[in-house]
Amino acid sequence: MCKSFIFTVFCVLVVTVDSARCQPVPAAAGADEIQVLIDVSGSMKQNDPDNLRVEASRLLVNLLPDGAKAAFWLFAEKTAPLSATDAVNATWKQQAGKTIGNIHSRGLYTHIEDAIQTVLSQGFKGGGKKHLILLTDGFVDISKDIMQSADSRERILSEWIPKLQQQNINVQTVALSEQADKELLEKLAFETGGWAETAQSAEQLQRVFLKMAQKAAPKETLPLTDNKFQVDSGIHEFSVLVFKKPHAAPTQLVAPDGKSISKQSMVANVSWLESQAYDLITVKQPLIGEWRLVAEVDPDNQVMIVTDLKLQLSEIPNFLGENEALPIKAHFTDKDKLITRADFLGMLTLEVIQDQQAPAKMLVVVAEPGFYQHKTEHLSLGKHLLKIVADGKTFKREIIHEIEVVATPITVEKHVDAAQRQVTLKLLPDTKLIDPAGLVVNAVINQTGHEPETRALTNKDGVWLLDLAGLPAQTTTHVNFNVMAKDHAGKPLAPAIKPLSIDDSWFVPAEKVEAAAPAAYTDAHHESADPEKTDHEADAGQHEQAEHELHPPPDAPETNWLLVGGIMLAINLILGVGGFFTYRYLKKSQADKHQQLLERLS
Repeated sequence: MCKSFIFTVFCVLVVTVDSARCQPVPAAAGADEIQVLIDVSGSMKQNDPDNLRVEASRLLVNLLPDGAKAAFWLFAEKTAPLSATDAVNATWKQQAGKTIGNIHSRGLYTHIEDAIQTVLSQGFKGGGKKHLILLTDGFVDISKDIMQSADSRERILSEWIPKLQQQNINVQTVALSEQADKELLEKLAFETGGWAETAQSAEQLQRVFLKMAQKAAPKETLPLTDNKFQVDSGIHEFSVLVFKKPHAAPTQLVAPDGKSISKQSMVANVSWLESQAYDLITVKQPLIGEWRLVAEVDPDNQVMIVTDLKLQLSEIPNFLGENEALPIKAHFTDKDKLITRADFLGMLTLEVIQDQQAPAKMLVVVAEPGFYQHKTEHLSLGKHLLKIVADGKTFKREIIHEIEVVATPITVEKHVDAAQRQVTLKLLPDTKLIDPAGLVVNAVINQTGHEPETRALTNKDGVWLLDLAGLPAQTTTHVNFNVMAKDHAGKPLAPAIKPLSIDDSWFVPAEKVEAAAPAAYTDAHHESADPEKTDHEADAGQHEQAEHELHPPPDAPETNWLLVGGIMLAINLILGVGGFFTYRYLKKSQADKHQQLLERLS
């Protein structure tokens, strides 16, 4: 009885401790919001004579994830809603798909400022991630007076970009034609951490809108190799996007049981959206096994999935400075809960593929069971395609992300005084490219609830300084830079400096940052005094990770002190009860021995 009691209490304690160690992944703050602005000015008659914006917009509607909030707007001299802001579901997609047909080319002007202002005041409502997709083919044009248009353009740069930043709105811009104001559109994207694309023709809009959808609402995909992909038991639904060339043969899908599916098949769990340029095929509760796509191989074809078993990534910026490293961190969740089981992780391999190069293996994060990491370095200027591929032997997952590496002829050094909550920024121009005598730098500083403040940076011995003192806690300070420069021949330059968002993480003491972060990385806001030593320590950290990869350490989550107190009380109870029964057992044993001895003597 004693042994049974102790065993039962021990089992209860083990289960209780294990449940305390399994911390759920925090839920999202709110539904993502996506607002789409479509230019309907008269110039679209030349740049989109077949109104291909309709089919491209329908594709975007069907690529938006269920649960997000979205709306479409038309703008020219005024801005008007095309579909109401509402949660994305089957009904919303059906209604939006119909109203998309009202896209036209009858507008008189291209009032981009009014479009941005209207969406900010009427469109965005919630607390989730915010994305604004802007399609236009022209310049800011609000009246016959070109000076009014120039003033409107300047207000977008000086007033509306800071407001977009204050609300953390990422702007994705699409320039339809070479006549569009690409400088303005790229500035909107760069300053807000969004993305900019140019469609050389209306026929490219579908592919460009696919990229916009990936940026605004990234989806997990399955690797598609030679038009084949593997469906596992964790996938509830997949959608195959197939781009078609003119006069292409009808698209078909071949299921694992060998049955062919076409648009005419009328299969209950298959829906088929068809246009001249693409097919979007959605299969609910698909058969497990290898599926085959009967269509021309296209690098933009994708298999997007709905699943509980998800590959999750740390946030990857769209823009990266020259010579800047890109840390990538990944983990898996099952129904939004982090997976740390050794049997699952032991079968898992994660790789990063950059621009079709040889895969680079992601390493285990020793201090964080379930997490993997990789650092991508030495990226050349321009756009790069990254694929993060996970292989779990019985399943595969893939996430595709495109980034752009921009030139940084002006380096920004950050010096932080955590105690005083003061940040000093030092801007160092590359004097081989930039004439210091012709360099003018203005910083636009804005905080929530305050009007943007513009400061001219002062030049001191070839360094342009900006001091930010007494920054308030629990508030993010956004800093943009407007730079005018010339090279040594007097040619104007427009150097790009990445905007900065200064929050409480900048003022965390260095020792706490080091304790919280993997050894292979340093905090982005603290500079290393010895680069060679940092590289050596990073190599040592990666070697240590390789040694521990096959034997990951146990979980080390936060301590629940209330539960620990209860456990200690239970342990004392067990010791007390166990001591009592042990004393009785020893006393009885000693008495039995005495009795046996007496019987032997008699």
